[in-house]
Amino acid sequence: MLAISMIARLFYLVLACGLMSGMVWSGVSTPAFAADDDQTLGKKLGLSLYGYVEASYVQNFNNPASKVNMNRVFDVDSNSFRPHLAQLVLEKEGKTGGSLIDRVGFRIKLDAGEDTEFTGGTDATDEFDFQEVYAQYILPIGKGIDLRLGRMNSLIGYEVIESPYNPNFSRSWLFGFGQPFTTTGIRAAYALTDSVSFAVGAINAFNGVTSDFNNSKSVESALYLTPMDGLNITLYGFWGPEGAVGVNNADRVLGGGIVDVQATDALELVVEAYYANQANASGTGTANARWNGVAGYVIYDFTEQWGVRIRGEIWEDAAGTMSCFGFTGKPKAGACVGATGTTSAPRTPQTLWETTFTLQYMPVPSLMTRFEFRYDKSDKNTFQFGTRAANHQETLAAEVVYLF
Repeated sequence: MLAISMIARLFYLVLACGLMSGMVWSGVSTPAFAADDDQTLGKKLGLSLYGYVEASYVQNFNNPASKVNMNRVFDVDSNSFRPHLAQLVLEKEGKTGGSLIDRVGFRIKLDAGEDTEFTGGTDATDEFDFQEVYAQYILPIGKGIDLRLGRMNSLIGYEVIESPYNPNFSRSWLFGFGQPFTTTGIRAAYALTDSVSFAVGAINAFNGVTSDFNNSKSVESALYLTPMDGLNITLYGFWGPEGAVGVNNADRVLGGGIVDVQATDALELVVEAYYANQANASGTGTANARWNGVAGYVIYDFTEQWGVRIRGEIWEDAAGTMSCFGFTGKPKAGACVGATGTTSAPRTPQTLWETTFTLQYMPVPSLMTRFEFRYDKSDKNTFQFGTRAANHQETLAAEVVYLF
């Protein structure tokens, strides 16, 4: 009840600020009164309010008896409609230079819906999650050091939690099973030149766990390079004694990179690859886990309304610790229910590969619709066909997103 009360108060506060202060909605000022825009509080403070609402339907041609799309994250409900997220973001972006108030910023990102069980840490029953809550200050040194303290989206990976900000509707295994979604701690970012910048953070934990499992801190970092127009390279890394849930002081290491090429105005090509290792994954002090993979994306826009996105991916879970029939360390909303309808199946090392074809149509800039076919394959029987185990899965999805 306390959490619901807090959320209700936040929505009331946001709504009140928007109506009374002429707040910026998606970059567009919408004052409630015919007063001078420059005199409104929202305009002066540079406040922005935006978000989206997302829902989908996924048809699994295997018709699994468990009604679960195996080895999936977020799009886990088979042959069913799913209200994914209603996201609301209130933020003020800190600016370099100017007064103290100009350099101070913050972000509050509130999620409501069934997808919060993937992002909100260990509590899979709460359908509300403050995905990002942080304070920002631009330290006036050099070009300005961007300092942020709180809970933030991770520096690691190409894809993100928010579906409309990804090329495809469904998430890759690289992101869904192998990378942290969010981190809690302090982060500093600095632009050395127009083409070289970096960010580094010290964190307690990841994926919504705000408290620390131990007295040590983990480190995440990213180096951003733009050697030429149309070419962006990101090198990222993570190291820390976060371990598996309940296993303290077990080092986890992840390193990888992203190459993003804007080949033409209409064509974008992206490749991401990484390698990760977890010490003492079993909690016995002997077993290590390894997972690694590579994904490629082709993003092509025929017009401003129509576009296609193709993803191909291969991902290895060498110890069976991160994917279905394995220990995941974060809630998966039943996405790893065994082929017999139980979650007690033993760990199963496997190699997964998939191909995803997504057709995107935006009749207006604020409305996104996507139709997606995805084919999943494993070298083990970790999917479900009716009531029996299978090594493949085919799904057809329709998604609607309203952005505001």
